[in-house]
Amino acid sequence: MKIAVIADSHGNLLALQAVLRDIGRLRPDLVVNLGDLVSGPFDPAGSADAQMALGAATLAGNHERQVLAGATGASDAFARPRLADRHLAWLHTLPPTLSLLDGDLFACHGSPAGGDLDYLLEDVSAGHAALAPDETIRGKLAGIGHARVVLCGHTHIARIVTAGDVLVVNPGSVGMPSFRDDRPCPHVMDAGSPHARYATLTRAPQGWAATLHAVPYDHQAAARQAERNGRPEVAFAVRTGRSP
Repeated sequence: MKIAVIADSHGNLLALQAVLRDIGRLRPDLVVNLGDLVSGPFDPAGSADAQMALGAATLAGNHERQVLAGATGASDAFARPRLADRHLAWLHTLPPTLSLLDGDLFACHGSPAGGDLDYLLEDVSAGHAALAPDETIRGKLAGIGHARVVLCGHTHIARIVTAGDVLVVNPGSVGMPSFRDDRPCPHVMDAGSPHARYATLTRAPQGWAATLHAVPYDHQAAARQAERNGRPEVAFAVRTGRSP
């Protein structure tokens, strides 16, 4: 059993296409998509079409919820008028979490207990992403049933972490390698490079193995898209993997 995991494409079709090409050569049994699909100053409609056609097990991130609610944040406000009715109808069908492989795998966008805005693996109290203490992570795993693997996104930071006997994997962001936020306190999330990221998991008799992948793509073209669409700070992040 081989699983490919993607998250946080944020409408960056160029990055998404590169990742899907790389995944295609691996021929996984299942692809899981952890949300934040289209919100970003790139190509929301093209990204929606690509992800709809993928047929992955897909859940909604906070930005799907925000797009459907008419949120006015820059990325959501850019995406919504560029999405067709078929795209919005698809977003409406997406669940907030998924239980897969007879409950052995639990997928969410943020954290199982805290919802789609919660950071499962990161402590940002110092203004940047640090690995949270084990007891903090364990406390956010309530609700996963008997799952032995938890997949999460939202932070854009690729990690493989064990919490007790649970393997937690964040594949990183396909299309947005860095961002700033003021919640729960001012902080930056920097991947440190412009690569498009995803993860793979393989189930073997000894347990689950996980691998993080960083795929090069034409990030300069994606950055120019962001600039044309009035988001120079996103262009900087896409070029460097760091926030300005």
